[in-house]
Amino acid sequence: MPITVIVRSAGDEDARLTFDGTQRVVIGRGAGSDVRLPDPSVSHRHATVCAQGADFVILDEGSTNGTSVGDVPVAPRTSRILRDGDVVRVGRLRLEIRIEHTAVTRDVAAATKELALALVSRALAAAGSDVTVKIRVVEGRDQGRTLPLGEEGREYIVGRGPHCDLALADADVSREHLCAVRRGGAVFIRDLATKNGTWVGEIRNAPGTDAPWRSSQVVRIGRTVLALQEPLAEALAAIEGRPDEEISVVDAPQEAAPSPVPTEAATQGDSSLGEPASESDSAGVAVEVASSARGAAKGKPGAAWSLVDRIAVAAALGVMALSLAGLVWLFRG
Repeated sequence: MPITVIVRSAGDEDARLTFDGTQRVVIGRGAGSDVRLPDPSVSHRHATVCAQGADFVILDEGSTNGTSVGDVPVAPRTSRILRDGDVVRVGRLRLEIRIEHTAVTRDVAAATKELALALVSRALAAAGSDVTVKIRVVEGRDQGRTLPLGEEGREYIVGRGPHCDLALADADVSREHLCAVRRGGAVFIRDLATKNGTWVGEIRNAPGTDAPWRSSQVVRIGRTVLALQEPLAEALAAIEGRPDEEISVVDAPQEAAPSPVPTEAATQGDSSLGEPASESDSAGVAVEVASSARGAAKGKPGAAWSLVDRIAVAAALGVMALSLAGLVWLFRG
């Protein structure tokens, strides 16, 4: 029997992933998860779902913030039977389980990555962050210039001609050197039969052939080096690279219907995580994910120093100052 996992956010159905019921389904924040949830409150390998006889069970994999089915927590390293319509909480997120005959998701790896990127995109966009994929000049006379690839399917021209979408002041670049296009979440480039060629990493792009361009690769044309900036992929990697964030769950959700995804800030003062979220709650989720991504990318903690921390530092500085004064007096004596 197929099993479907529906990811919910702010009361809306984000996506559903359907598995054939014979495989073990990993739920977590890590890139290898079958249901990939980009939230720091979700552990890298948070829980797994698998068939056990005629039933399906969910096993908490020793996650930081635990797993609940309805309002019943699942003890670490133990399993609980799932029924059709159950709502599972992992970290801040709610998942609805459906056990029914339905079409199985064809490419689970691509679907779960698309789901993760969609969640991050919504969060960053709501937080006011620019999520547009860009080409950036990282070496050459035009270093620092960018070309946003805002339109899906549009062919952007890079070259020396003033009519190009990205016009370069590089004499070794052809008048129209390469074409870049964004399709299905990926970027492809095509050399336009140039004299000096287009190099993706260490491989020369065959003229007229679309080649995938990954953010880990640089593209060389003439004396100019181009890099691909993908804010969503970068934010997703940053969130996945963070340690688990512990959250405080006051009460388990009480209602059977899928609940919105609250943030720690949005739930302060609330008696239950099962209360419906407002638009401001949804914005809180966006800010949380966006700040998590930015904080992880910069390697800085998200919280500011407390008053106690500042007093302790001031006291330590005072002791150091008195010690130095004592040394000066001793040597002068």
